[in-house]
Amino acid sequence: MGAWDYGPFDNDGAWDRIAELGDDAAANTERLEAAMLEILVVLDYVESPEAQGAVGAAVLTAIRLGAPSPNERITELVAAHPFDAANLRDLARRTLKRVTENPVDNEWHDLWLESGALDKVVGLLAPYKAVLEAEG
Repeated sequence: MGAWDYGPFDNDGAWDRIAELGDDAAANTERLEAAMLEILVVLDYVESPEAQGAVGAAVLTAIRLGAPSPNERITELVAAHPFDAANLRDLARRTLKRVTENPVDNEWHDLWLESGALDKVVGLLAPYKAVLEAEG
């Protein structure tokens, strides 16, 4: 059974990426970086599962940098899995911009637009975008 709701961790794509995290900070940083680069370097249409994973990585980065966690489970997850958020800030900022502001080439945006919930999910990402756009 899949996960689905409006929040950045309410989908299988984000949880697939989270499941890859372990105890090694350098490895976790590389995994989160890879998730975000996967949608930033592609020239073709970005599929929703990849975008979900990248959004999850970007939001984890924002939380580590001081954004509010959406729930206690995510707070515990961030505490349990070290990574270097400072070095991921720009990638995370660009990732959230890519999915929310480039409607012509990503399924994440298309699906939320078609469902009538795009404004809602973009609004849920606003606190994370604000932290990532702030001077570090």
